[in-house]
Amino acid sequence: MKFTLTLTIVLVVLLAPPSALEQGTDFNATWQLDQGASEFPQQRRGGGGGSRIAAGLTLVITQTDNVLTMEHQLDRGNRILTYYLDGSESTNSGPRGEQTTTSQWNGASLVTEGTMDVLTPRGTFSLELFERHTLSRDGQTLTIETTRVTPRGDITTTLVYTKTL
Repeated sequence: MKFTLTLTIVLVVLLAPPSALEQGTDFNATWQLDQGASEFPQQRRGGGGGSRIAAGLTLVITQTDNVLTMEHQLDRGNRILTYYLDGSESTNSGPRGEQTTTSQWNGASLVTEGTMDVLTPRGTFSLELFERHTLSRDGQTLTIETTRVTPRGDITTTLVYTKTL
């Protein structure tokens, strides 16, 4: 009986999936947007080049085993997003609506999927949202690829951040 209980405990510990921090995926840092390395969607009106995010965008990430919090620091104010890392639903408010997502680990990348309700002068639209957060091997570069599925087609943005010292 004692042997069976001990064997069961050992198997549970060995077979349990490692947390993000245990497997080395640690996003904890202050990050600065590298606009030159980032890819922005083309502007819909007026053509000519991609849109740009305000200069000086800083991203502060705080991560535990179960929660990842991102504070976007912009010239026009801060925005805080919270993601639960256990697959449970997260709801975050934005300037034009609300997003409801779930996040889970796919290897060393954090994958977030869900919907985003966008308020426009023509009403509220619900868009599908897909994000992938990936660290470079040396841990100095964070890439966030976001795709929004809209009635006019997919819009993909790739933001590249470098770790500040």
